[in-house]
Amino acid sequence: MQAREVPPDDSEDWLHFYYRNGRERVPARISRHALQTCFRSAAGESLINIYVVNSLVIDEKVRARLRAAGPHSATSTVTVDASDFEEHKRTLYADLVSSPLVEKAAQELAGRFTADELEAVALWMRRRSVAGG
Repeated sequence: MQAREVPPDDSEDWLHFYYRNGRERVPARISRHALQTCFRSAAGESLINIYVVNSLVIDEKVRARLRAAGPHSATSTVTVDASDFEEHKRTLYADLVSSPLVEKAAQELAGRFTADELEAVALWMRRRSVAGG
C-alpha cells in the first residue's frame, strides 16, 4: 500500500491508497465505516493499521471491482465500502456467538433498530471490551 494525497474534505471518511495491479498503480479508497465495522479492530486503532492487517481481503475486493469494471477502470478510483464486506463480517464474527443465540437476539431486535444503530452498538461494545481487557 502507498498513501496518496486527497482533498481535505474527503480525508476523514476514507482511507486512500494505491492498489498494485501488475505494473500499474490504481487509485483506491475504502470507507472508514467499512474498516471500523467489518474488521476486528481495537478502539482508536488507525485506519492504516486496520488496512495493513486486512490488506489481503481488501485487495481482493478491489481486484474484483477492477475485473467487473473492465480495462478502462485503472484510471479511476476504485471504491469499496462496508457493503462489500458483509460476508466477510459474518464469517469473522460467526465464531464469537453461537447461532441459536444470534437467531434469538435477531428475532427480539427485529424492527426495533436499524442496521446502522445495531452496528454502532456493536462498535461501542468492541471498543469497550478492548479498553476494559
